[in-house]
Amino acid sequence: MDKDLMSQLSDVERKLADLKARWPYHSVQPKMVAEREELEEERERLRILLKLKKP
Repeated sequence: MDKDLMSQLSDVERKLADLKARWPYHSVQPKMVAEREELEEERERLRILLKLKKP
């Protein structure tokens, strides 16, 4: 289970890094902002779950 959560966390962090690399300096599209917020929320949720699982 922890490996699955770690895999999901790695996937979310990879997607977030890719999004940040494509982030324009000006005129950010609202869908990019929404995607970033969703990915950051998912990353935080997974981090919390992993902390709760550790002894």
